[in-house]
Amino acid sequence: MDATPNHRWLMQYNIVNLVNQCRRLIRAEFDESLSLTDPALRQKLAHYAGHTRSQGMQRLYGEIRLALLELEGEDPPLSHSPGPGARLYRGQPVDPSPESKSKDDGTNPRLRKGLVYRGQKVAQG
Repeated sequence: MDATPNHRWLMQYNIVNLVNQCRRLIRAEFDESLSLTDPALRQKLAHYAGHTRSQGMQRLYGEIRLALLELEGEDPPLSHSPGPGARLYRGQPVDPSPESKSKDDGTNPRLRKGLVYRGQKVAQG
């Protein structure tokens, strides 16, 4: 499968005209600039159309969707990112709450081990 995004829909002048009108409304309402070369442009347009208060923006996005349905057919299903699962650090799972483990012991690991400064144990006080 081709890894490059399909921007063929932006070759239709009527769709580009509607997208540019939406971009102007998004810039005015949300202070966000959308680029025509952005691979996630369709998803961003859908996001802002869903969060806008402007009836004009919703109408324009509806016209874009209708034009895209006529041009390409149904949209591919969106791939949702997985929810907040295990946290990873350099590809390895990380314990979600290391500080709670030290508090459960009732002892502070800093006091137990002593204070180390530049590799040397130093007196506390």
